[in-house]
Amino acid sequence: MSFEHPGILYALFLLLIPIIIHLVRWKKFKTQVFTNVDFLQDLEIKSRKSRRLKELLVLLSRLLALAALIIAFAKPYKGSQAQADQINKSQNIIYLDNSLSLDALKENTSLWQDFKQDLQQNLSGSATYTLLTNNATYRNVNRKNLDAVLQQIHLTGLSAYHLQNLKKIKYLVDNEQNTLTNILYCSDMQNVNDEVLSDSLFQDNRQYYFVVRQNPDLQNISIDSIWLTEKTKDAYVFNLKVSANHHQLKSPITIRQNKDILWRGYIDFKDSLQQILRVHIPAKSDIEAEIRLHDKGFQFDNRLFFTYHSSDKYKILVLGNSLPSYLKKIYTPDEFTLQQIPVNKLDVSQLSDYGLVVLTQIDIADAYTDAIKKYVDQYGNLLILPTDDQAEDLQNILNNLNIHSRVQLDTAKVFLNRINYKHSLFKNVFIKQVRNFAYPFVKKHYRFSNTGQWLYKLSDQSPFAQVFKQNGQIFVINTPINPQNTDFEQAASLIVPLFYQIGKARSNRQSLYYVIGEKNQWQVPVHLKPDETLHLRNSQVDFVPFQVNQYKRIAVTTDEQPQQAGIYDITHNANKIGSVAYNYNRKEHILKFLQIPNTMHVHQINGVKSFETRRQEYFKTQSLWQWLLGLALVFLIIEMLLIRYWK
Repeated sequence: MSFEHPGILYALFLLLIPIIIHLVRWKKFKTQVFTNVDFLQDLEIKSRKSRRLKELLVLLSRLLALAALIIAFAKPYKGSQAQADQINKSQNIIYLDNSLSLDALKENTSLWQDFKQDLQQNLSGSATYTLLTNNATYRNVNRKNLDAVLQQIHLTGLSAYHLQNLKKIKYLVDNEQNTLTNILYCSDMQNVNDEVLSDSLFQDNRQYYFVVRQNPDLQNISIDSIWLTEKTKDAYVFNLKVSANHHQLKSPITIRQNKDILWRGYIDFKDSLQQILRVHIPAKSDIEAEIRLHDKGFQFDNRLFFTYHSSDKYKILVLGNSLPSYLKKIYTPDEFTLQQIPVNKLDVSQLSDYGLVVLTQIDIADAYTDAIKKYVDQYGNLLILPTDDQAEDLQNILNNLNIHSRVQLDTAKVFLNRINYKHSLFKNVFIKQVRNFAYPFVKKHYRFSNTGQWLYKLSDQSPFAQVFKQNGQIFVINTPINPQNTDFEQAASLIVPLFYQIGKARSNRQSLYYVIGEKNQWQVPVHLKPDETLHLRNSQVDFVPFQVNQYKRIAVTTDEQPQQAGIYDITHNANKIGSVAYNYNRKEHILKFLQIPNTMHVHQINGVKSFETRRQEYFKTQSLWQWLLGLALVFLIIEMLLIRYWK
């Protein structure tokens, strides 16, 4: 117990005064013996003892009342838990999850609105906080500016990475002595990234308070994806994938371009939770459409935007005396413009018109080699397909392309048995990583002293297909592809993805749509001056994406922008030259939640009010003077009762 005014305790010496007075008042009686008065003498002795006991009790109650009153004026109090732990200040961090899964409704209110209202109503005005979201950090937030900060925060397509958030909080914390860190974590704990929270993430000098709000019984329908499967003169055929998490859900579904309905259908999940609809859309040069359905679950996955420009084809030039048959089968006319000419008939001024140049004849003159090198310097992609016994020619052309490597022919039979699934060329290509596929054989192949980044690898650890990155990319197949040397042509599941993705690696055609929050790259076939830029624009935003001028085309990269799903116009000098679609990541609708560890410093609470109560109680001292005043009053009443009723 401590005192606000300890000097007042010296007044306790005043308690000696009533004690002295009481002692002085005691009279000493002289004993006198009389005959025949034994009974009266006994009564007198008993009366005197009773009177002395009464006086002692009255004195004691009076002393206790005065002592309690004096101590009460000294204002005693019980120290806080913070004082016991030698903590003299605190810092407070709030993580507010603003991922799209917070759009879920619970009792006619979204979880997102519930979190915001809880913070506005219950956050104390006596402290400052650092507020962290999935895409922003706000420092020195107090109750005065909380409403303004919350108005700036909106749901975002960026998923919640809980491990990353907890690690980021470590860097936001000032690791000072005698400081307690309170962390309020507001989230539905949606585990879209298959994370696991270990006890080691939670440090001893911090208190973690988790406010978790979920709706695990939410019934939801999601538009997952769309892709083109067939083109005719009159219509485009798309496959539309739609899924649900409960049977018996149903909804109408439409595809609309502005006010025109391109397609209308109905989805019913009576038998299966995943369905693929075959959609026929009338052929037109440019499609900028929105797919929409209606349900009471998540709202962000009820819409999907996509664009399709029929004039865009991947342009490929084959330089050589013949066109390999497998290239004809892969680069079909519906998607590719494939042209073959001998090297000696090449018009070098037209090379920049092609996204990929395939070199099947590598014993070429230096003048053509210089033209190809210039093409690569201007961000063109080159694919080299060597033939039999051309080690020296292959080495020469690589040296001329600034790839200095010694090339040797290896005649040992090996197998193709590894795929670099992590390479960006194979993004979203393979559904799963296949380990035990039918291995194609290679009777002879070229070995390099200096290798690039491998795409496919042989069983002797040498690359089968590799890429050297310069301004453009140089792809090299390390073996002749013919029936006498390899059965690679028979392995369609391997050869088609490889050459198909190489053909698309530098192209004018955009994907039907891109996913917000991912690194997206696409190109626009336009020639700009050095000081000119492209803009992405819709009715709400207008921004300049990161872009690189690659001679007759602009390579655009988007990452943090845009943040809202929709169709964006690609503009140059305020003139529309194309369009591109962006959508939210669909994985946010998966109802899979993260388990919170049960450790000493981790608390799962009901809301912000509980957090504020615990935070304040930790530093709160308990005043005791009211109790002492009451105790003094009790002793005074006891004294009065003793005087009044003890006869």
